[in-house]
Amino acid sequence: MKLLLISHLLVSLTIGLIGKGKINKQQRFCNLIIALCFPVGGYITVFILRTSNIYKHTRKIEEDIEIEKEIVLFTDRVNKERDTNVVPLEETLLINDTKTKRQQLLHALKKDTIDYIDMLSMAVKDEDVETSHYAASAISEIKRSLDLKLQALSVQYEDNKKDKQVQEDYIKVLENYLNTNLLDSFEEKKLLNIYIDVLNNLINELPSESNYNKIIDALFKLRDMNNAEKYCTEYLLKYNSEEAYLAKLKFYYLIKDKNKFNDLFNDLLSSSVNLSNKGLNIIRFWLESVK
Repeated sequence: MKLLLISHLLVSLTIGLIGKGKINKQQRFCNLIIALCFPVGGYITVFILRTSNIYKHTRKIEEDIEIEKEIVLFTDRVNKERDTNVVPLEETLLINDTKTKRQQLLHALKKDTIDYIDMLSMAVKDEDVETSHYAASAISEIKRSLDLKLQALSVQYEDNKKDKQVQEDYIKVLENYLNTNLLDSFEEKKLLNIYIDVLNNLINELPSESNYNKIIDALFKLRDMNNAEKYCTEYLLKYNSEEAYLAKLKFYYLIKDKNKFNDLFNDLLSSSVNLSNKGLNIIRFWLESVK
């Protein structure tokens, strides 16, 4: 009898250790209790459990829970970083876990999606069909939303072109649209012309260095060098600042007028304007290019 009891304990302990690394501690403990409480019959029960899919399903559920935990942790990190950059979403698109990728993309879509436009463009090309579909839908929604805002502000602007708040709101939406890369060349040219018109009205009423820089950059994009020169000259006369000099120097750089570029650069050196390191680096690059 004593021998049978010892044999039973040894067999039960062995059964409790079987499956280490494949099933968790709780499952092995259950195996041990079943084997201890039900000699022979318990052994058979444990064997049936081990060869059935019950533990496999349990393990799958646990793995899914772990994935969900990872997604939550990842999402928390995004919440902290989203105000400064969109790198977390880019990282998500580079990993192979489809579930995490979809989950993170859906999370991004609940936020201000225009901040994620470049990443959404990447996601459209993703090999996962559902991820690609989410991204394409988001981009379509962004474009639709911007179109509606433009239409509304266009009406407001035409009704009152002197309203400073309407002008600034209109400029902001135009800038957002122009920075999305969602426009074809015809649409971009059309919006740039509207953008320049609104900025021109704003400058006439409330000139600022920022608005001069914006209108000059827009004119450079359109290659409207006659009006660009006009605004560059006006800008420099009004402000005589580093930014104003850089705008005029860029104009001479773009039209490849080496002599006027050098003359203006010498004027800058003899002026009271203090150049920043950034400004010096830009000018050095231009000087090398116009040689």
